[in-house]
Amino acid sequence: MKRILPLLLAVLLPTAAAEIQKVPGTNVFYSYETDAMTDANESFIAIGEVNDTSASTVFLIFCREGQVEFYLKTKNPLLSVDDYDMKRTPNLMYRVDTQQSKTIPSITATKNDEPDYTTLAFDKARGQILLTAFSNAQQKIAFRILRNDASALDYTFSTKGFKDAWRNVKSCK
Repeated sequence: MKRILPLLLAVLLPTAAAEIQKVPGTNVFYSYETDAMTDANESFIAIGEVNDTSASTVFLIFCREGQVEFYLKTKNPLLSVDDYDMKRTPNLMYRVDTQQSKTIPSITATKNDEPDYTTLAFDKARGQILLTAFSNAQQKIAFRILRNDASALDYTFSTKGFKDAWRNVKSCK
């Protein structure tokens, strides 16, 4: 658990100039920042997976132009080179607390203009669905990545602290 902050800093440092805060007693980190020229909210929230002590699996929420951008960054490959090239991204199944599970599509992601096989992104409509899920969850959200030609991967994220972080980044507005 103590390694989470340094690893999150390594992941987020290129985009975050402001101080990273931790919601006490949680795996939720955030940074509130605005663009110096436009005052646009450029904050982020990072939620660590509950069973990953290396902080290699996180849900990242970025504020960009008044909208939210969601990314799931994992320690495991989520798609193959062929899948990436053909834009065959896996679907994401999610379950909020004890509700019925739902499935949404994902899109590819890049890091430094190179393919990132360990990260999934979500379009604006799916980002809003995920935001609603995180906002409405009382305890946790379980995710299953339905990888093509590979076994599914399951991750669980506690939502304790999300609402505090969301409020502290001013709801991306």
